[in-house]
Amino acid sequence: MAFVPDYKHDIFVSYAHVDDLPFPGVDKGWVSTLVETLEILLAQKLGRREGYSLWMDHQLSRHADLTPEILENLGKTATLLVILSPGYLASEWCLREKDTFLRLLHEKQLSAQQRSGSRVFIVERDQVGFDNRPEQFADLLGYRFWVQEGDGSPPRVLGSPWPDPKNPENMSYFDQLTRLATNLTDELKALKQVVGTSPQKPQATKPSDDTPAAVAQGEPLVPAATDPSRPMVYLAEVTDDLDADSDGMRRYLEQAGIGVLPETWIPREPDAFRSQVAADLERSVLFVQLLSALPGKRPPGMPEGYVRAQYDLAHQAGKPILQWRSRELDPATVDDPDHRAFLELETVMAVGCEELKRTVVERATPPKQPTTDGMTPDGVKPDSATDALVFINAEAGDLALAEEVGALLEQRGIAYALPLGSGSPTEVREDFEQNLMFSDALILIYGSIHSKWVRDQLLVLRKLTWKREEPLRALAVLECPPAPKDPVRLALPNLITLEAHQGPSDGALAPFLDALGPTND
Repeated sequence: MAFVPDYKHDIFVSYAHVDDLPFPGVDKGWVSTLVETLEILLAQKLGRREGYSLWMDHQLSRHADLTPEILENLGKTATLLVILSPGYLASEWCLREKDTFLRLLHEKQLSAQQRSGSRVFIVERDQVGFDNRPEQFADLLGYRFWVQEGDGSPPRVLGSPWPDPKNPENMSYFDQLTRLATNLTDELKALKQVVGTSPQKPQATKPSDDTPAAVAQGEPLVPAATDPSRPMVYLAEVTDDLDADSDGMRRYLEQAGIGVLPETWIPREPDAFRSQVAADLERSVLFVQLLSALPGKRPPGMPEGYVRAQYDLAHQAGKPILQWRSRELDPATVDDPDHRAFLELETVMAVGCEELKRTVVERATPPKQPTTDGMTPDGVKPDSATDALVFINAEAGDLALAEEVGALLEQRGIAYALPLGSGSPTEVREDFEQNLMFSDALILIYGSIHSKWVRDQLLVLRKLTWKREEPLRALAVLECPPAPKDPVRLALPNLITLEAHQGPSDGALAPFLDALGPTND
């Protein structure tokens, strides 16, 4: 029984027979193994195995023509799963399946006035050049099951000859398969709702001779409409070695309710590439770019390359920019001088992947709007002290004082962060800069350290201020024992000097807390 009403099957698998030939010593072919695993994931996501119908004919590619049975199944299937490969493109049979499904789909959408969502799902089993893709698939991103580990190296098919789950190299295979299952599930649920409430439900029909020419000649499919209420992030195209990281970021953002652009393939021709990137950037609230030691391809007409071109367009559009590189990547080891300088831009974070994901969500998510009683949906007053994160910065010898201040803030329900207690000089500096960028307020502990340390921290803060989306809500230097103190002799807007010569206390912090905002008491 199909999950989507009025359909015989939910998913029709179209593939080339050559892509399912098992290797010696392996029981099943690559396509059959993928489909069997996909069926398990779909059953888990939909609740039960008999709750949906997937159709795959293991003899399809040996037929010479579309049989009545296959035509009927194509016409009564909600979605088409294409295993795209050089073998698929070389199969006249597969291309006829594709054209027949799209013609029937178009007729149903005309008769039922249905949405033109993601009814076709593309699994890229192997590398297929953009120019070689069927025109109808030009705007579909697909799910890449191959990697190219370095410029000039041949592509490697994930999960070939068998996706051993114990092999770490196959994690990308299962990540992509999970993403495919999730998106297929979402589409089937959306179709079920649309078909179930449609005043005129679709009926399977045979291909007609008067199908509009645009579809018959290969009009590109339109991706599912994006929810206009959710923020959109432009996740820049990456070099091949970062495909898995980019896919992980995309899934994380989608699960957080954030839309990810681009939603379609970007043309390779330089002018068309720039045009589509610029159009997607207009819809984005944030530009996110993952960088590796590879500069990426630089085609004729785009000497800066695809990687740098996306950044330049985001910068020209005035978009907030958040870039990332691995902590293990030392820019000094990169041979290309232009790319080395690119990796050292101030917008490049060198942090863990999970910290990056959280940061992207924080930067992309709009602030919660107050309700009629002046509270946000989670019960916090906007710009109140209890919705703030305070960075308490201190030199190693004054960390105990910083912990005392943190305890006082915690008693009031105020979040705080302390500097790293250990790590390399690079890690300590990067953590300090990230805290300066993303905290709501700052307290500098002026205890046993020299006044120059305090001056240095304030100067770094001033340098990084332009990278913040909003100014600090409160900024203070807390003068702790021992006394007397050398004057800092540096004034910044809204800087407060707090006297705590007997040690941190509520009274000493009062001016800072007033600047931070009211509590919810």
